[in-house]
Amino acid sequence: MKTTTKIQAARLHLIIFGIFTLISLTVNADDSLNNIRPKIQAIADKLQKDNMVHFGYAVGYAAKPETNNKYFKLYKRLKSKATNQELVRLTNSKSEVLVVYSFNILHSRNYEGLKQIFLNHISDTSWFWTAGGCTGFVDRINWFMLRRLKPTDDTEINLLTKNEYDLYCDRFKQEDKVFTCD
Repeated sequence: MKTTTKIQAARLHLIIFGIFTLISLTVNADDSLNNIRPKIQAIADKLQKDNMVHFGYAVGYAAKPETNNKYFKLYKRLKSKATNQELVRLTNSKSEVLVVYSFNILHSRNYEGLKQIFLNHISDTSWFWTAGGCTGFVDRINWFMLRRLKPTDDTEINLLTKNEYDLYCDRFKQEDKVFTCD
């Protein structure tokens, strides 16, 4: 009888140890996937202070590219310093500008998971401003992503197929008459 009790106790301890080990490994794996280095987080925090996206487009009466803008410089720093993993994490931000900046950088790197990021944001109709021209222009996150994934003749890498693109264009047009695929 004592042997049976000891065996059951040993099994229980083994099960509990296994559960805690599994939980610990899962938490540590999630942390390593979701961590953003402090220097990247500092850049992201600064970028969020302005509610306008700055891609260095021509602005104002003189149509001079705004490459000296501090937010454009922060965007360029994020582009040069952040890993793809950090940028993917930033596409889940509550800040529209961080989502847009991160997606745009990943697009410029031909990141393989762009389509999935778009699908994660397919219903994200949040508006954001982009500096450009005399007054800037407004766009929705899901529209912006769709346009970036438009298939072209010169590359098929990480873009939507023509059929997928047309399907989403039609869907967005039905949801909002303001939307155009151009």
